[in-house]
Amino acid sequence: MQAQILVSGRHQTIRFAARELARHLAWATGRRVPVVNEDRGQAGTPALRVGLCRAFDIAPPASVGGDDDWICLRGGKQGVVLCGSNPRSVLFAVYRYLRELGFRWVRPGGRDETVVPGIRNAFPDRIRIAEQAAYRYRTLCIEGACSEQHVVDLIDWQAKHGLNGYFIQFDFGSGFWKQWYEHRRNPFRKGATPGPDRIRKIVARVVREIEKRDLCFERMGHGWTCLPLGVEGEGWDPTRQRVPPAKRRWLAEVNGNRDLWGGVALNTNLCYSNPAVRKAMARAVTEYARRRPEVSAVHLWLADGSNNNCECERCRKARPSDFYVELLNEVDASLTAAGLLVKIVFLIYVDLLWPPERARFRNPDRFVLMFAPITRNYLESFADARRERKRMRPFKRNRLVMPRSAGENLAYLRAWQKVFRGRGFDFDYHNIWACYYDLAQFTLARVLHRDIRALRAVGLDGLNSCQNQRAFFPHPLLMHVLARTLWDPRRPFDAIVRETFGDAYGRDGQKAAAFFAELSRLWKPLFHPLHQPVPDRPRRARARRNLERIPGLLRSGRTLVRKNRRQADAVVARSWAYLEAYLDLMDRLVPAFRAYVDAAPDTRQAFERATEFLWRNEPRLHRVLDVYQAVGVLEQRVAEAEAVRADACAGSEAVV
Repeated sequence: MQAQILVSGRHQTIRFAARELARHLAWATGRRVPVVNEDRGQAGTPALRVGLCRAFDIAPPASVGGDDDWICLRGGKQGVVLCGSNPRSVLFAVYRYLRELGFRWVRPGGRDETVVPGIRNAFPDRIRIAEQAAYRYRTLCIEGACSEQHVVDLIDWQAKHGLNGYFIQFDFGSGFWKQWYEHRRNPFRKGATPGPDRIRKIVARVVREIEKRDLCFERMGHGWTCLPLGVEGEGWDPTRQRVPPAKRRWLAEVNGNRDLWGGVALNTNLCYSNPAVRKAMARAVTEYARRRPEVSAVHLWLADGSNNNCECERCRKARPSDFYVELLNEVDASLTAAGLLVKIVFLIYVDLLWPPERARFRNPDRFVLMFAPITRNYLESFADARRERKRMRPFKRNRLVMPRSAGENLAYLRAWQKVFRGRGFDFDYHNIWACYYDLAQFTLARVLHRDIRALRAVGLDGLNSCQNQRAFFPHPLLMHVLARTLWDPRRPFDAIVRETFGDAYGRDGQKAAAFFAELSRLWKPLFHPLHQPVPDRPRRARARRNLERIPGLLRSGRTLVRKNRRQADAVVARSWAYLEAYLDLMDRLVPAFRAYVDAAPDTRQAFERATEFLWRNEPRLHRVLDVYQAVGVLEQRVAEAEAVRADACAGSEAVV
């Protein structure tokens, strides 16, 4: 294949896009494809032209704004034009073109996880694609335990799938890095705590990877309540630093005490009716934005946790959200005075779900609403509930009962949307804990697909996925649903399933999909805890019956693995190897959950056989599975069973 890549423009992302195109074509053809500036191309040689739309006199639709992602692919006699409305869209156009040629990026990991087609013609003259991403906010957020390479690989993967933003919680996200490098809770691996300099170097590389792809970059979140106190707010570990005596009066007064909430600074609210507190926070945000010009949006959240707000006489005169909006207005005024244009993301979450009664935004254009329904039910979607007209529960300071159903959560969003009419997005948690409650993930994937489809109807412009950075086990469906549906919510769920499993598992991909779909269906009674607040007897009976059927299904899965174990394509072979490891895990989890259903005395020992398997196999699973998070969820199940058994022994309702 004789060809050349002509690049128009000097932006680093456009030039990176051209290099990515050349690299992939070299994999497929075995030949080097030269990358040269547009004005130095070889006349008469077919060309792939890469650049912004305006470089080729191509105009996006008038509705496309500067932050919107629009791509255009046009083939003709002289080659193919690959262009976009902004630099990252140029990169998206290149990856879309490569997808049209047959490339697939199944999991993070570069060449090792790329399905590479054989290419005879890289110049399909009939190619005509012009698309705008359906949602503006298509963002991944750091969570869980992760290494530098885990995050770099995920950022590489997300750009290949059109996800346009990355969010580092806190300034450096120190807690997430420490959980991996310390190998917390893993009895079979020794770790070491990365120091501040090491963490700064890790984050500096992550930032370079974000900037290389021109992704939207968001930062901070919880932690602003710690800075005015002079204590660290980089994670949920107990705080060793002392609050200066002069600032203890800034702490929220709860039950008559002004102290760190549970000993954790990050979970400690402040006395927001105090003007000095708000002024100190506004000053901290302004200084941060001045030092971080690369950040496109700063998240300004209050403390984590719930029912932990100040009860002093002044704070009782208004809801926490009233003082929160006052704070946001003061931050806006401070940023405006400093000439800083950065967006501020504000949070609707736990106690802040109840909107302000009196306070209003003075400059709504500065802000972006973030709806974080962390207490929601993940067996029902927003699509199921968007027409429901649920009511908010009464506001009772520090005695709040959080909404559970999707419909209830949307009631709080609608109430806030009466106060704030600007842009907003969903900040959601499908891929952090719920993915370990639906261990086959098909039920959850359907809910995620329907959630994303419904976002526009509920007044939101996308999703920021608060999630584990390794979320591709036992299969990659959740992540492919996330990316494909955020770009085009019209794409049917079944089409994404067919493509994802065909790419990952080859000729028997649809059989693998059917296996996981049936296992997810059988697992559904076990999705929510069975024993809280009281034992759910009908669901427990269904769980028992279904657990008896699962071993037969697992045996059929092993038959599939034996048939497909030897594959010429390394990506496909790796998918079947992961399925085999999953079956080994399920052989241990099924008896563990039998014990859990009955709150049996040996529940802990049964689960320990499964968690030991996970910890021992972390070296071969770590690229696709966050074992730290998975084990944490399994340990919650043990705690539930032990609690109900303790109640039974104390004379409460019988367990069985």
